Amino acid sequence: MARRQGRQSAGMAENAAVGLFRWAATDHSGMSKALAHMPYMGFFETLLYIFIQFLIAVVGAVLTGIWVFVLIAYGIPFLITGHF
Repeated sequence: MARRQGRQSAGMAENAAVGLFRWAATDHSGMSKALAHMPYMGFFETLLYIFIQFLIAVVGAVLTGIWVFVLIAYGIPFLITGHF
C-alpha cells in the first residue's frame, strides 16, 4: 500500500513539475507571434530593432528603480510617522 501511494505521489509531483516548466517556457507576452508576422528585415534593421528593444527595457528598468526608491524613501517614513 505504501509503495502504491509513493508511486502515485511521484506521478502527481512529476505532472505538477512538467506543467510548471511547460508554463514557464511559454511565451506569455506574444512576442514570438509578433516576430513571426514581421516582414523580412536586413541585418542593420534587425540590429536597430534589437537596440530599440534594449533601450525600452533599460528605460523601464530605470523607471522601476526610481519608483521603488520613491516608495521606500517616502512611503515607509510616511507610514511610520502616521501623518495620514
